[in-house]
Amino acid sequence: MKKIILGTAGHIDHGKTSLVKKLTDIDTDRLVEEKRRGMTIELGFAALTLPSGQMLSIIDVPGHEKFVKTMVAGATGIDLVMLVIAADEGIMPQTREHLDILNLLNVKSGVIALTKTDLVDDEWLEMVTEDIKNAVQGTTLEGSPIVPVSSVTGEGIPQLLEILDELALKVHAREGREMFRLPIDRVFSMTGHGTVITGTITGGKVNKGDTVEIYPAELTARVKGIQVHNTGVEEATAGDRCALNLTGLEKSEIKRGDTAAHEGTLNPIRIADALVYTVKGKGSLIHNQRVHLHSGTKEVLARVRLLGADEITEGSKGYVQLRFEEPVVILRKDRFIIRSYSPEVTIGGGWILYHTTKNRLRFAPETLEAMGIGEKGTLEELTSLVINSSEKPLGIDDLWQALNADRSQVQETLDQEVASGKLILLKETSKYLSHIQLEKYYTKVIAAFRKMYSKYPYRYQIDKEEMKSGVFQVIDPKDFAALLNHFITNQRLKSEGNYLSEPNEIALDRILGSKEIALMEKAFLTYGVNTGSTQQVAKDTNLKPVDIEEIVRFFLKSGQLVDLGQGILVHKEAMQTVLQTIRSLMDAQGTISVAEVRDALQIGRKTVVAYLEYFDKLKITLRKEDVRIPGPHYLDF
Repeated sequence: MKKIILGTAGHIDHGKTSLVKKLTDIDTDRLVEEKRRGMTIELGFAALTLPSGQMLSIIDVPGHEKFVKTMVAGATGIDLVMLVIAADEGIMPQTREHLDILNLLNVKSGVIALTKTDLVDDEWLEMVTEDIKNAVQGTTLEGSPIVPVSSVTGEGIPQLLEILDELALKVHAREGREMFRLPIDRVFSMTGHGTVITGTITGGKVNKGDTVEIYPAELTARVKGIQVHNTGVEEATAGDRCALNLTGLEKSEIKRGDTAAHEGTLNPIRIADALVYTVKGKGSLIHNQRVHLHSGTKEVLARVRLLGADEITEGSKGYVQLRFEEPVVILRKDRFIIRSYSPEVTIGGGWILYHTTKNRLRFAPETLEAMGIGEKGTLEELTSLVINSSEKPLGIDDLWQALNADRSQVQETLDQEVASGKLILLKETSKYLSHIQLEKYYTKVIAAFRKMYSKYPYRYQIDKEEMKSGVFQVIDPKDFAALLNHFITNQRLKSEGNYLSEPNEIALDRILGSKEIALMEKAFLTYGVNTGSTQQVAKDTNLKPVDIEEIVRFFLKSGQLVDLGQGILVHKEAMQTVLQTIRSLMDAQGTISVAEVRDALQIGRKTVVAYLEYFDKLKITLRKEDVRIPGPHYLDF
């Protein structure tokens, strides 16, 4: 059975609560203060079973102007509205404001209940009916049925139920595949049970035993029990009016306006992009205007930063960036109402285009293009824009949460875009990139090489960790590795162990062709098997110590030089000569001594020891008392 929410709306004392009681036998005025004052202050709730068997969850809202924020909380996310207008008074100020709110929240389906018909004659009733038709013209309720009723005599109640049944049949079933969210409208404690929160699930589903998070405080709790219409259930889904019994949190840690969702699925934000509609007769919306913003059960102060204009004239629409004065949880497609700061009057409303955004240039073409896509773009266009706007590769969960769309549709779109070549999939981490984003990353990589060449003329490789920390701080290490693998596989980078270089040999050829490199190599070739040091090279070449250090680093990396330890350096040709000499002696007599190598090479004992200890480390030789014998890797080098 479909989950359908019916909300009431209308001026104070026009009979909303009495009508709900007549329909359901439930008095939604539950507070002592409500009973004493004879007016609804908080939201009231009731269940109504229609003649067809379809059940409606009714949210009864207050009509007094002081409680408009409570009315907005009740009206957000409803499927049907029952606008209640008393026949003896007709259209009143709060009727008009509630009508504005319903229009801004895009509530398109409803019925107008003309109450207290027992207090007026037919002529008066006809006149009020005509006034109502004029008042709803141009709103989402234009053409809605008007049903005269009396909660005292019962007149019109059967007709009202019949019309509600007809409207309920036309309501589309809510999708349960979006992320679970429950805007909290009540928090209380029950003896023996603990903390209970109530609200209407706007998307997804929740199961008994789930771990949920309370946002924006980001506190976790376990769902101990679930009730829908006072009946215990194992699962509640989108459209259900439910109560969740939580363990792990105290009542004082949660407040009305918070949102319950599955752990880690939401991010509190301070800015969002939106489309705003202004109300006729309430003045223009100006840049940086401070307003009260109502979305779901949350009220927050915000600045309205206009995009592409300096004002949005009354009765028109425009793009804005909302800057909240405290962290809020709000998602793309969420509806909201804005009221002037003082006095509080409903001046506009709209819906969120992007809840993951950045500071935007107000009149930049790319800003207005992004807003247009947010308002009217296809899922493909939206997916591409979100990916291109991100500083890191995004996965299905990132995109699903950013777009607040059906997860399966997002995945289908991604698969199609990858198949067509418009998007790139990093298979190792299942993250997505656009070609624009990929080229941005590659430009950063090349820039890092250019910067290195300028600072260190004798380097041609960058350590991968150095590239990660210097250029890609915001990217996850696994995504970074996958990105590098993509560049390497496509021959846009070369990898050698932990080092990266450009695929062409230009940088290496430039180093090898320098006169300093030639001078240094000549010096070490001259030393032969006698080895050398940076101090000796500095003395013999007159090169700067900093250049010598860099060239030695290059020679060691490229294998031209070998470091025997303690700063003793030898050219690879000399190393080969020494190794061949040792092998000749070893092959002839099975062992070698320091003195035998010294005599064969005509070099000092200290230098021979340095060579042999180096070969010992590589296990080419093994020391056995005063001689060396062949090691496990004797023939490997």
